[in-house]
Amino acid sequence: NQDLLPKVPHNAVIVMDNVSFHKRQDRQHSIKNAGFTLEYLPVYSPALNPIEHKWAQAKAHRRKYRCDIDTLFSSSLF
Repeated sequence: NQDLLPKVPHNAVIVMDNVSFHKRQDRQHSIKNAGFTLEYLPVYSPALNPIEHKWAQAKAHRRKYRCDIDTLFSSSLF
């Protein structure tokens, strides 16, 4: 908190995932007392996670070329 909060722009909304240490009361109070709005991502939000899009592409290539994951990533297929 001491490193992050001074660098956050005034009136910012801080968005965090649902990992347990993000929900600690002291952390929540520090953020709110500094004047920021705190929001949490939905429990599972693949649309907001870029890696989910890449995995979808990888799976599509894997189905198209009927190969295993090792072959997919060791070749230039993906």
